[in-house]
Amino acid sequence: MYLTPGPVSPAVKQEKLARTISAALGCPALLGIQEVQSRPLLQALVATLAEPCGFTYAIAHHDSADARGIDVALLADPRRVQIADATLQQACTSLETGIEDPTIACPAGEDPLFSRPPLQVDLLVEGEPYTVFVNHFKSKRGGEAETAPRRLAQARHLNSLVAPLLAADAGARVLVMGDFNDYALSSALLALTTDTGYLENVLLSLPPQERYTYNFGGASQLLDGLLLSPAALARVAHVEIVHANADYPAGWALDPAIP
Repeated sequence: MYLTPGPVSPAVKQEKLARTISAALGCPALLGIQEVQSRPLLQALVATLAEPCGFTYAIAHHDSADARGIDVALLADPRRVQIADATLQQACTSLETGIEDPTIACPAGEDPLFSRPPLQVDLLVEGEPYTVFVNHFKSKRGGEAETAPRRLAQARHLNSLVAPLLAADAGARVLVMGDFNDYALSSALLALTTDTGYLENVLLSLPPQERYTYNFGGASQLLDGLLLSPAALARVAHVEIVHANADYPAGWALDPAIP
């Protein structure tokens, strides 16, 4: 889910997002958000959702180092979910990123790895512990091959966060979600799934014709993911991608009646 006004007015965008979350998604208990342009916009969305959803979402969010001012966040239904802690998990890398992040002191010759660090949220869902990581990996802007090492390094850092959780408790319920800006068979996604065996991308269980979350130049693509640990995967009863906007012409973005 993306929260950036873009060419559409903020009011129309907010109304469309609220309609998508309430009508198309049925006000889910957990909702990962990418491209949060500001906390006030996030709070305004939550306020708009209060009436159709019948509750006020709790917000887990921290400002990131992104030069464009876009962050990630998690919304949670407080009737079912209790948020215990939320932390941005920044890291350093020998790759040259040019990112400035005052929250981390990297060794000489290293840069911060993420402009939008993973948001780790520890919570209880109906009394049972879960750990959720909301992500927005480096985009392919600048070239797919040129940016691939960044996404691979970001995936490996996520592995370093997930591995100790599962080492301490093989039954830990871990959800890694978000916009990975890469394909399911890319080196970054394979590093999170096949290469380690820690996680499984449940979206790949869908038929190929339903397996897309984005449309670019007429080509349907799966750049987002929902990766689960074995214990979390065991709780899955149904998997579905709601194509709330990828199936419609860009011009419909101006119509608030259409999600």
